[in-house]
Amino acid sequence: MFLKQKKIMKKIILLLGIVILSCSHPTNNSLAQIEVNNVKQKYGKVIFTGKTDDIEAFKYFNVYNLSSLSINTKNYHKSIKIIGDSLFLVIDSITSPQFMNIHTSSSTTSYDGQLIINPNDTVVFEIKNKKLKFIGKNANQNNFYESLYDTIPKYVKQSYQGNIYEYKQNVDSAYAKKMRFLNQYVKNNELISESFVNTVKLDFKYQRLAELTKPGENGLIPIIQNEYNNKEELFDFEYYLGNITVDDFKNESHLNLLSFRFALLSLVKDYFEISENSNYSIEKLIENKEFVEKNFEGKIKEFLIATLIFNYNLRGFGHSVKSVSFFKEFIHDFEEKYPESSYKEGIQEIKEDLKSFNFELTKFALDTKFVNQLGDTLTLRKIFARSNKRIKVVDFWASWCLPCVTQIKEGKSFKDRLLVENNVEWIYLSIDENHEQWLEKNKEFEHVLNFSNSFFILNGNKSALANSLNVSWIPRYVIFNQKNKIVLNNAPSPSKNKIFEKIIDEIVED
Repeated sequence: MFLKQKKIMKKIILLLGIVILSCSHPTNNSLAQIEVNNVKQKYGKVIFTGKTDDIEAFKYFNVYNLSSLSINTKNYHKSIKIIGDSLFLVIDSITSPQFMNIHTSSSTTSYDGQLIINPNDTVVFEIKNKKLKFIGKNANQNNFYESLYDTIPKYVKQSYQGNIYEYKQNVDSAYAKKMRFLNQYVKNNELISESFVNTVKLDFKYQRLAELTKPGENGLIPIIQNEYNNKEELFDFEYYLGNITVDDFKNESHLNLLSFRFALLSLVKDYFEISENSNYSIEKLIENKEFVEKNFEGKIKEFLIATLIFNYNLRGFGHSVKSVSFFKEFIHDFEEKYPESSYKEGIQEIKEDLKSFNFELTKFALDTKFVNQLGDTLTLRKIFARSNKRIKVVDFWASWCLPCVTQIKEGKSFKDRLLVENNVEWIYLSIDENHEQWLEKNKEFEHVLNFSNSFFILNGNKSALANSLNVSWIPRYVIFNQKNKIVLNNAPSPSKNKIFEKIIDEIVED
């Protein structure tokens, strides 16, 4: 998913050294290296520096800290400095090994690079001939994950095909292949540290567990229930997962691993703590919290409870008066216990989101101007006025956002059904900067996009409407009731059919 830059991100200090001198002076490259050394000596930071022959790729270039212990994955897009074909980024507050991911794309190519950085590292890369590669010191280590994915891409992420034990065999086979690749890679490449190898082995271990515990979108339990519904035999959890216990997940240093966090969350949800209560209900949230407080301490407990808040909010929890009141109290309790939490900025954002429950848009937001495909200019106020008796779902998207387009293409039948059964109107608002690209995408998907309800927002995500709703990432779904009041400012994706329909049904009942 393409993420717009979040307001909660702290400012990062940047320093760029590009000097143009006569031929009698040191070269630009040597001066740049001197500047890099000065930054490290003065600040003790991690530096990213690179060049490209695909300058468009630098426009959307981003570095994500996958080890960041915050609800929102920390990114550094706003801190990047670009001049010509060169890029510089200085990252502070790196005190331990961190997993980083580079992601960007141009109109023709997508670039990804995953690596493990250490304090005071300098990461040098180049984008050349439609390929991202790390060069210089630690190049062998930094290129490991890309080499892995190039060699065995089909084993990186498994797909459940209807038999859970066959799925396990595929996951275990992938794990074995990755371990063999790591061992051979170490033999073939010099300067691979023991610390790096041990970190990768842990990552592979938790990747395997994360995949085993989440073979489908809704986790392991629904799949087991479906497969074993009419069988006399019981599902063998011990064989499937191994002798995994809560005690295996109490090492706080492993929180730096995204795979550890994913595996732990899935195990808590679908293995360590199982009940008859439905997911994302008040009762389930209470049980989740009680289990976490009984079994974990310190940073891991803080992480799990904060993530419960994030996950419940992400899936639409808080869309009724009852759940909003309960959720606010739940968050207040967390803030009292963890006043200096590293998650507090993300928690604050969720609190602001909850304040918008049943909130009416400002006059300026309602008067935000749009353009339709015929070139006519109109406002959200006029759009709402023509459908006063309908529930409205506003879909913020853009032509370049793949998850946005995928949902528009694949969700038509579900949306058509809600239109008929619940009188739900779908309004597509594009934050594209390029009007022509928006028109082209509308023409391409004219069979699924509602022609009369697809609009180009003038000023895009800088408009009064986008600012009022804090539209800082897409896809983004906002639900309004028949009186044009916000029911949910950050609704789950319509692809989560049951959750989304439950929200709509409760609006109808009100």
